[in-house]
Amino acid sequence: MPHTLVAFDENYAAAATLDAMTAVPDPHVRTSGDDIWIPDALPFLAGYIAMTTTLTAARIESPTLRTLTPIDVAPLDLATEPSTPPAYIDLRANPKLIGAGEALNFKATVSAAARALGLAVLCDGPIAPVVGEIFTIKATNTSTLVANAWTNGALTFAQSLPHGTYQVVGMRAQSAGLIAARLVFPGYAWRPGCVGCDAYSDLGHEAFRGGRLGAWGTFEHDVPPTVDFLSISADTSQEVWLDLIKIA
Repeated sequence: MPHTLVAFDENYAAAATLDAMTAVPDPHVRTSGDDIWIPDALPFLAGYIAMTTTLTAARIESPTLRTLTPIDVAPLDLATEPSTPPAYIDLRANPKLIGAGEALNFKATVSAAARALGLAVLCDGPIAPVVGEIFTIKATNTSTLVANAWTNGALTFAQSLPHGTYQVVGMRAQSAGLIAARLVFPGYAWRPGCVGCDAYSDLGHEAFRGGRLGAWGTFEHDVPPTVDFLSISADTSQEVWLDLIKIA
């Protein structure tokens, strides 16, 4: 099942009541101010996380959600970067309808000035796990990231893959200030991704590993995907672990 990762970011001076975060500019979905426009093909929410140290409330809204009730986020991740494990709410088996072609908003309340972030995974319906002969390969990137924006970079694999076609079925990504990372496959519309880590000891959320979030995309051994990184700092050393199945 296709899925894609989008992000919101706001540097609040203060927010005593729920105030919308700005949509992080994105080349693969339409953004406008605080709005991310939900693609027609991905009208469901498969998971989400809200984070910052002074967060006291967070809410996800769309016109469809408001016909019943918006999503009041709980638990909150009370950290500058994702906690270990992150307070990610996993809906992949029973995703929430949020409305095709509608504006999605992520709001927050903070008790003191802070930069708040929200991540959302959009999908087209319930996501079934992938089962197969899964193995993991490590890759690196040395691009200088632009803080608080998506920065794309190429991957260098630690080992050469044998000739063939590979399906990505999971991912872990790490750098000093990393919030999230997502894959960009040549010719593929969506950018599936994961919540990031900043240390080897960090426990990522299990939803993003080992086929639990279904198939992410495919690539030939000599044309790997690139990666969009979202960090709070200008990191210069990124590490990525891809869970793969060789399908041809």
